[in-house]
Amino acid sequence: MTLKDLYRLLRRHWLLLLLVPLATCVSIYFFGRNRDKKYTSDTVIYTGIASGYKIDGDNNAAGGGWNAASTAFDNLLSLINSRETREEVGLRLLALHLQERKASGAAAAVKTQQASTAPTGLLASVQRVLMPSKLNAADEHMLDSLAATLGGSTADETLAHLTAAYKINNTNAIYRLLYSKHPYYSEVAMWNISANRIKDSDLLKIEYTSKNPQVCRETLDILTQVFIRKHKELFVGQNANVIGYFDEATQKAYAKLQAAEKKLLAFHQAHNIVDYDKQIISSTEERQLTADKLNELEMQYAGASSALKSTQASLGRRGVSNLKSQEILRLSNRLAELNEQLSEAELLTKSANTPEGAARVASLRQQAASVSSSLDAATTSYDADSRSVQGVAVKDLLQDYSKNALQVEDLRGQLSSMRQQKNSVASQYNSLVPLGAEIRKIRREVEIAEKEYMSQVEGLKQSKLSQQNVELASQLKVVDPPNLPATAGGTRLLVLLLGGLIGSFLFTGAGLVAADLLNNSLQKPALATKVTSFPVMGIIPSTTNLNQKQLLDAQRAEDQLARQLLLKMHQKDDSGKPFMIGVLSSQSGEGKTTLSTSLTASLNNMKIKTLGLFPNDHAVHVWMEGHTAYYSPLQGLSQGVTVADLAGTRAYNNAVIIVEFPALLEATYPASLLQSLDLILVAVKATRSWEQADKKIFENIKNVTRAPIEVVLNGVLPEYVTDFIGARVKAGTGKKAGLPPRPLQGLLNP
Repeated sequence: MTLKDLYRLLRRHWLLLLLVPLATCVSIYFFGRNRDKKYTSDTVIYTGIASGYKIDGDNNAAGGGWNAASTAFDNLLSLINSRETREEVGLRLLALHLQERKASGAAAAVKTQQASTAPTGLLASVQRVLMPSKLNAADEHMLDSLAATLGGSTADETLAHLTAAYKINNTNAIYRLLYSKHPYYSEVAMWNISANRIKDSDLLKIEYTSKNPQVCRETLDILTQVFIRKHKELFVGQNANVIGYFDEATQKAYAKLQAAEKKLLAFHQAHNIVDYDKQIISSTEERQLTADKLNELEMQYAGASSALKSTQASLGRRGVSNLKSQEILRLSNRLAELNEQLSEAELLTKSANTPEGAARVASLRQQAASVSSSLDAATTSYDADSRSVQGVAVKDLLQDYSKNALQVEDLRGQLSSMRQQKNSVASQYNSLVPLGAEIRKIRREVEIAEKEYMSQVEGLKQSKLSQQNVELASQLKVVDPPNLPATAGGTRLLVLLLGGLIGSFLFTGAGLVAADLLNNSLQKPALATKVTSFPVMGIIPSTTNLNQKQLLDAQRAEDQLARQLLLKMHQKDDSGKPFMIGVLSSQSGEGKTTLSTSLTASLNNMKIKTLGLFPNDHAVHVWMEGHTAYYSPLQGLSQGVTVADLAGTRAYNNAVIIVEFPALLEATYPASLLQSLDLILVAVKATRSWEQADKKIFENIKNVTRAPIEVVLNGVLPEYVTDFIGARVKAGTGKKAGLPPRPLQGLLNP
């Protein structure tokens, strides 16, 4: 569709484009003239989400980033717009008003049977527009009745009564009031609450619009209180659950740690362990030192024993029998016993330093010294008896023997003590070694229990710290309390009128364009040529409700059709026979008769003798005497029938014969005449579409005849006439003709 087509379409339906927007504006004004005035109040709340200070530090982290702040604000907005919040605000506002009514004594004068319930649904909507005063009176009666029945001594008591009545069922008066369209207390009215974040700040702005300025401020006050309380309960409740979890988990972890520590203590007590690691290290070192000391004593003992045996052999060869005396042997044995006892006492004293042990060591040393002196005296008495075989005095041998004997006995005693000590140390070491795996297992249990306990303690600490943070952060502050609006905002009636006018105009125009695009009629000659596949020879405009200019264009269209027909006539080679034109149509009422009559009259006016041959059912109509004839379509069914057979031989005296055929899809037509036609004109009503039946019948006609088939559109709208005949060029004004005027010429030279 071009702009020209759009202009024609809108111009043709200008009345509809005028009446629809006008009716829309009238309707908007009628239903919107009694609209209530709107008062708007707002409040600003500081949240501290993005820049608020926290106990746990990191106050420059912007509350966890932009995403966290955005999520927190979304949570706040969702909490404000939640259904539970709206219901509570509506109930609290209703309780406040009922309490005020009861306090003022207005409800005391109202009886229950006189109370009227406010209408709801469609009736309420209609009454609010047409009879607002009647609806307000019904609301007053309803509030007075509620104040008399549910009003308490305080606002909280009234709220409790309303809440209890609201929760009984979904058919009571309170429930129906909250879910009605009441301008103050209903859930629908609460949707007028608008909450938004002020740019990127920590401030939250809440607006509310109502037709009563006092109600507007009271609603915002109640909403602020409910919202702040719910926000605090939400966060504190979350942290309480977390703290309870960590508290319980900490107690369980502590009990587990206590059980593991008691198990470790019992294990230590059962095996006399103070510090296992130190004890095992000390036992290992003592075991190694004992082994080294024992090896050293064994080597010393072996050397001393060898020297003693050598001395005994030397003395035996000299026959020194006194060395074997009982006295020396007794003293030697006694000294050995004392040395052994002394070594044991010294070891015990080292392990357990007690006064009794020290006294015993001193006594043994004194006895050993006494026995040693006695042994020296005994050996000295034999000094003079003899000397060694090498010339050594027997005294020296006896001294060596005494010394070696003392050393051997001393070493024997030390070896005996050291072996006992080695066995003791080995026994202690062997008893500690198997306990290592068990004590490591118990220690691991203690360590795991301790880590779990410390982890739970840390979680409890963090949750309590988070609770403190939440308690501080959840304390929203009202920085700008709700104001009492003094002036009402615009009712926007003018905006609605303009919007309705423009919208209805555009909607109507769009509907017309859509209808035109979906219209398959043949109004446009170019479209008709494309759809029918036949060229359009001419058009017959619609002649109803035309002005003078349009009537002239219609006459020009008929004249142009006649001129086009003359051009077709001159294309015939055989001029001795009349030019045969067949006027066909698929259905009746397509304008065949109009087309045939118009062409017959136009050609006769041009001095071209033309005969119009019509079916005999048209005989009741007489158009032009002498230029009209009638025939029976049934006669044309026979093979080889000509026009002369139907209208007589006098028909050949005409230059042009126009034969109107009956409707092809409705009646019998003379098919034998199709072969003798020179031109076929198909009359098609421009207001209809080209159907499949039309296409099929004319394909059959085209197969029968050799005559060209062209279309003539009947009933074309005036605006499409100029597309076919061309627009008349306007004559210039104030210009002088350069040549003298010529006389008018006829349309066609005779």
